[in-house]
Amino acid sequence: MAKGLKRQLDARFAQTLVDIVAAELNKNVNITDEHGVIIASFSTERITQVHEIAANMLQTGVIRECAVSEEDERQWKGVRKGWNVPILFENHCVGVIGVSGEPDTSAPYARLAARFVEAALQANARQEELVQALNEKKELQSSLMNRIIQAQEEERRRISRELHDETSQALTSIIVGLRVLAAGAKGQEEESSLLQMRDLAVQTLEAVHHLAVELRPILLDDLGLLAAVQKYIEGYMKQYGIQVQLHVSNMHRERFPSELETTIYRILQEALTNAARHAQAEQIDVTLAKQRGKIILVVADNGIGFADGRYTGHQGYTALGIYGMRERTALLDGTLEIKSSPGDGTTLIVEIPLRRRKKTEEI
Repeated sequence: MAKGLKRQLDARFAQTLVDIVAAELNKNVNITDEHGVIIASFSTERITQVHEIAANMLQTGVIRECAVSEEDERQWKGVRKGWNVPILFENHCVGVIGVSGEPDTSAPYARLAARFVEAALQANARQEELVQALNEKKELQSSLMNRIIQAQEEERRRISRELHDETSQALTSIIVGLRVLAAGAKGQEEESSLLQMRDLAVQTLEAVHHLAVELRPILLDDLGLLAAVQKYIEGYMKQYGIQVQLHVSNMHRERFPSELETTIYRILQEALTNAARHAQAEQIDVTLAKQRGKIILVVADNGIGFADGRYTGHQGYTALGIYGMRERTALLDGTLEIKSSPGDGTTLIVEIPLRRRKKTEEI
């Protein structure tokens, strides 16, 4: 039996079975729990009564079918003439089902009803096992996704630091050296050649800086989400020539958990990149706020928009990028909503709670 499954009859489930069986057999049916208490009956007034014959059988441990005669009906409380059959589940008696009427004629109906109830219990247990397995699979998938993102961010952080600290310093030294050599050049041609090399080194240094920021902005680790977002938007406007207005509410320079800051930053990065590539937008409004125990990110552009099916279907990297944003948001128990229609621009809304239901490893 799967972990967490109970070998007990649920009263509502039992009543549903009683109603089905009674309607099919056109006879009064009742079901007791493992203590002999009636938990479901076609005669609802009997519910919560103790069926003394069933209770006695269950207490003694002698699990068998038994008849209830008119004499038994007078002698024992809570019983009526008919036939009782134990309900077995996972080699355990979980209750007794009784069918009222003449014992001889009620016996086959009671056996049939018991088998039906047992089959229903098995089916219900199997469904619970499948649901439990599915939930475990989802938890494992989330855990693996979280580990992948964590590994990616750690590698991005390492490479970014190396580019910033080592490669940038080396290029700066080369630039200074080329400038010195150019100053002492013997001819204009040699000086021009050295200055061209210096300019190339400067361009390379700028590209390295841009790559380092794209990989993992140092500001995100050192100064936090707001500083990193402000710096990214500044670079974004220079690179794409798109005006971006940043609206901040209740954020200041407050620091948040690393995984939350990283998730918001990456989603903003993906949303603005998609807007530059696909939206044909001239203006983007970004709102970053802390409200009602949540961090809220809204990215709204005035671009061409798109039909819903364009990003829910298999449309290549656009759908993949949105899938990635949804996965990152879901890992932090957040929600992501996209509103768009052709000609009306696109609005992305992300809400992530500051307190989470489940703690995952830091990104």
